[in-house]
Amino acid sequence: MFKRMVRWIKATFTVLGMLVVIIVATPLSEYLSQPLRLEGQPRHAQAIVVLGGGASKDGYASIPSLARAVYGFSLFRAGYAPRILLSGGRATPKDGPESLAMKKLLQDIGAQSSLLETEDRSTRTYSNAQESARILQPQGATRILLVSHPNHMLRAMWTFEKAGFTVYPAPIPWDRFTEKNLSLDRMRLFESALHEYGGLVLYWWRGWI
Repeated sequence: MFKRMVRWIKATFTVLGMLVVIIVATPLSEYLSQPLRLEGQPRHAQAIVVLGGGASKDGYASIPSLARAVYGFSLFRAGYAPRILLSGGRATPKDGPESLAMKKLLQDIGAQSSLLETEDRSTRTYSNAQESARILQPQGATRILLVSHPNHMLRAMWTFEKAGFTVYPAPIPWDRFTEKNLSLDRMRLFESALHEYGGLVLYWWRGWI
């Protein structure tokens, strides 16, 4: 029994080791991610919706939230829409409200508070869409530019379309590999792709897309 368990453990680690080598040494993660990624379609809309990507409990935006907020505000400043909505509450009880952290970040770099609308009740992509619809649609805003990371774009777009929006994808344009961190970037991309495929299955099963 013990020898069989040892063989099983060795086989498991061998398979995992081979998988890691394949992920970091080949473009597997890029291939997996490709169907998830949509081309950016910056065009004039009635609102820009920026999806939060995390925030610390003391109110600081994570790197993903920072990138999304800055890109969304750049689209707003370029005149693609007359309003911008920062969407995201506490993803977990230990996190801070994502929308308020993004607002603080943009204010710190010079944005006027009065230009930054926030929605801080949502905890996932589905509720991002529902809460954004609650705010925007009664005011006639149904055509939106949707800002998120590239791998998240497909699930986000389908979820917002299900909520009644016409969605123009606006994935952040800075999500690129670097030669220095290629192996780590590929591991992160692989994890992100698996998360998104799982999310698509869950959202389809629940009728959210």
